[in-house]
Formats: sequence, C-alpha cells, structure tokens
Amino acid sequence: MRHRLLSIALVGGLAVVWACSNGSPTGASMQKGQGAIAMQLIDDPPALDSIASVNIFVVRVDARLKTADSTAADSSVEGNGDTSDRDHIRRDSTAWVTIASPNKLFNIMALQGGDTAFLGSAVVDTAKFRALRLIIDPAQSNIVLKNGTVLTATSTPSVDFFSHGRHGILVDLDNDADVHAGATTTITLDFRLGESISLRGQSIGHDGLVLNAVVRGHSH
Repeated sequence: MRHRLLSIALVGGLAVVWACSNGSPTGASMQKGQGAIAMQLIDDPPALDSIASVNIFVVRVDARLKTADSTAADSSVEGNGDTSDRDHIRRDSTAWVTIASPNKLFNIMALQGGDTAFLGSAVVDTAKFRALRLIIDPAQSNIVLKNGTVLTATSTPSVDFFSHGRHGILVDLDNDADVHAGATTTITLDFRLGESISLRGQSIGHDGLVLNAVVRGHSH
C-alpha cells in the first residue's frame, strides 16, 4: 500500500530546538533535564491514480505518557492544545501535551521521494511518550481529483472524514518515544493513504470518497 510519512524529532537536553519550515536549529534555550520536539512531514507516490492531491489541515500534534485508544485521541480536540505543561508532563500521565501546532494545510501527496514538511517543535521535559495523536480539521481539508474536481466535507460529491469538526487521529506507535537529555530522537509518522482512502460507492465522481486516516509511528 502507498503511504505518507510525517516525522517528529525529539531533542533531549540540547541548547537548540528544531523550528521554522526547514527544521534548522533556532538556538532556543532549554532548562536542565528538558528536550525539544520537532516535526516534519514526508510522502511517497500517490495511492489512487485519479487523485491529484490530498490536502489535510493539521491543527496540532499532541503526546502523552499513558497509552490511549481512539476514543481518548478524539476527545477534547478543540482549542489550541496544552502547551503550558511541557515542563511538568509527569504530573498527569493521561494529559495530552501539544508538541507541535502547525495550523497549516499540507498536500500529503506532494511529499514524495524523501521530501519533508516541517510541522513544528517544542521544548519538553525528558520523558517516555506512549501515545500520540494528530488533530486535523476536516472543514479546512480537501481532496483534488486529476480532472480538477475539489472534494470537501460539504461538496457534492464529498469526502467523508468521519467527523464534521476537528478530529483526533490516534497514531499507532510501534515503540515508545523517549526524549533523552543530550540526545535526539526522531519519530516517523506513516500516513497510509492507501489504507486511509476508500470509495463511498461505485465511483469517485458520483459517490465521493471516505477518509479514515491510518497513521503509524516509529521512534528512532
């Protein structure tokens, strides 16, 4: 199956963080025992030949210490996310801490051949994250077909995003994401469009599409 990748870099105990669209160090200071989190987006060739672009509006990315299910990932998704507890993340293992807030539309299918799109960064305490979620906004997302037709959540035909408001997508992590002091950890999120997009009926032009995002993650 074709898939799309997002990457998160976790930098522990360094005096730099990854920021800006090119992921370059900013020199932002960190307290002792803290690390930084940086995110980027990557892709490979299209999953469906009739689709020109899959444009997903990524509001933010949250992480927490305790494992989560899809229900937990899709709860309390409104607002700007919690950025105040990045240096107190051990206080509540079930609390979602925002590690990136791109608030930007990304053409997932444009990220091919190893290209990446940086999503953001954050300084956090060293920790072991066991759950990650991607918050998207279906109202600002769309799929464009090669014939120029733009499918949205309200168009005819439309894209069914399984949510009319913001949607929290649980990332299937295959290992914990450790933030170590003085080290850099990268999390790669595999956005599998081939498994995420399906026809609603007999044809895209008549019935539209269903997008039920499948995102997998690996920390290295």
